[in-house]
Amino acid sequence: MLENKKVLDPSLLGVFIEDNSVYCGLHLAEIQLPERCVFVGILRESQVISATDNPTIFAGDYVLAIATHPMMVPALKVTLKKIHSVYYSLNYCLLEARPADRQSVNSDDSDLTTNFNSTYY
Repeated sequence: MLENKKVLDPSLLGVFIEDNSVYCGLHLAEIQLPERCVFVGILRESQVISATDNPTIFAGDYVLAIATHPMMVPALKVTLKKIHSVYYSLNYCLLEARPADRQSVNSDDSDLTTNFNSTYY
């Protein structure tokens, strides 16, 4: 019995899903986990939804997963905490709320720096 304990040393991990998580709107089965890791389910409003139900992930959920080897816990955390590189939400777009600069670029490009409005993504 003690020999088997060395092979399997599970660690339960719960990761809060932020508004800008890359997993919002996806089903659990769509996520590729690192080896030796499995989903348990989702904790949503004090209710556990089993991974066998393949629930859709929403912002505010806790995704529950198990790493069967302690060395896989950091890889599991990195995988489940992936976010979009800029603020992102399915319900709200910050770019639409920003005032637009209506100036245009001069045709002769003489004053390009004051008339050109750059947007970085």
